[in-house]
Amino acid sequence: MVALTKVPKVKFVIIISGAKFGGSKFGLPKLASDSFSTPITTPSLHLIGDTDFMKEESIGLLESFVDPLVIRHPKGHTIPRLDDKSLEIFSKFIDKIQDLP
Repeated sequence: MVALTKVPKVKFVIIISGAKFGGSKFGLPKLASDSFSTPITTPSLHLIGDTDFMKEESIGLLESFVDPLVIRHPKGHTIPRLDDKSLEIFSKFIDKIQDLP
């Protein structure tokens, strides 16, 4: 993957209703499958809605990350309003990434 060798390393990701490119319905293109061939160690926070049509794809994406942090919410494919428990998880993630070099 020569094209991305000069790009600075991503320090963290926050993913809302995420999925792998192509997903389980269409299969991963070679570029995407190469990208997910090794576990992703970048700190990650995933927001997954219980009624989101992408829920299964979002859960599948979790398998690609080492120690993903997850906030589940009762809504669908949207940016959720965080309850107290979710806000605490989000705040802990922010605290964690602030200490990254």
